[in-house]
Amino acid sequence: MKPSLVTFDVYMALMDIQGGLVPVLGAALGLPPEKADPLVRQWRAKQMELAAVSNSLGKGRRTFRDCTRLGLDYVLGTNDLAADAATRNDLVMAWDGLKPWPEAVEVVAAVKARGFATAILSNGDQDMLDALARNFGDDMDHVLSSETAGWYKPHPAVYELPERIRGTPLAETLHVAGSPNDVLGAGAFGMACYWSNRTGDLVADPAYGAAHEGRDLTGVLAVLDHMT
Repeated sequence: MKPSLVTFDVYMALMDIQGGLVPVLGAALGLPPEKADPLVRQWRAKQMELAAVSNSLGKGRRTFRDCTRLGLDYVLGTNDLAADAATRNDLVMAWDGLKPWPEAVEVVAAVKARGFATAILSNGDQDMLDALARNFGDDMDHVLSSETAGWYKPHPAVYELPERIRGTPLAETLHVAGSPNDVLGAGAFGMACYWSNRTGDLVADPAYGAAHEGRDLTGVLAVLDHMT
């Protein structure tokens, strides 16, 4: 069955985390880009580790904002760096101002122009995702947050959201992932997936690999054209 809805992960598929946060973190801490870059990578890794822990503790979903804040505090503490409360808050809020990859806005617009519904399907809190969705204007129809699911990817409750909220059958949804963890989650759920794999990464369990893969988002259009 051909898709009627294309869902997009935000933080890896649509947004350039390093490009957006390295200059912000560097300016806040007085660090050159070569020093700030690995810190942003560590921050992202710890943020996602905290989300995974939240899935496992059985104490409810910790907000993604909290995961981001705790991840930043961890990076500062383990690297002997200091920042006052206002600076730390500004850095956490900088995640709401991330900019898309160079081709992202054009690709989402082209998907919409081909007659597909579009949606964000991502781990952020609803307010965080709503802020990022503004980059795409009317070309982004829905914003589906893990906050609504009560879990983080790769939990199946997140991938249920298109059908639960919008009523789109699983067979009519194509998900665009930006990370191997998201690919694995979509694959395990049985959702067709395109992987924008910018770093040439691999999925740890190939049983749940992506049906389609490219080095950026532009390959989504060829996949959709082939499907229709």
